[in-house]
Amino acid sequence: MKERMIPVTCPHCGHVFEIKRDTVVIAQMDSVARSRLDDGSYFMHQCQNCKSMFYLYYPFIYRDPKKKFNLVLTEQKSIDNLSEDEQVVLCHSVSQFLLAFKIYDQCLNPKMVLVKMKQLEKKLNRSVKFDYFDMKNHCLWFEDIAVSLTEKECKEILIL
Repeated sequence: MKERMIPVTCPHCGHVFEIKRDTVVIAQMDSVARSRLDDGSYFMHQCQNCKSMFYLYYPFIYRDPKKKFNLVLTEQKSIDNLSEDEQVVLCHSVSQFLLAFKIYDQCLNPKMVLVKMKQLEKKLNRSVKFDYFDMKNHCLWFEDIAVSLTEKECKEILIL
């Protein structure tokens, strides 16, 4: 883990402060960070002034050497000096990052998950959040809605 002081302005009241946060996390070295990324609370912060909750946005790298991926939260268009044999996924918002984490941490094909997610959103006429792949029941869960997969899709969804 690598920490640094992050300047923050509350989007609700404008309160300015600094907070110490990890900017690099390696999966196998920090199970608490992994758990907080999975439940979506990792970037969440409550303003000490107005008590409003909001996402902190700052440069962040999550590495998983075993699963061979790097998730990068950044405004940059490219990142240098990361392992060439690991996939690098650039995310430009916290919500993109958290979705990418759920997909890559479960070793899923991102294109398939996103296609199913867009189909469901179109059908429901609202946005949904992806939760997990249920291998036993051959479906993807989006909040409290299961989307069934064909046998072929079940074989193609895992990228190992």
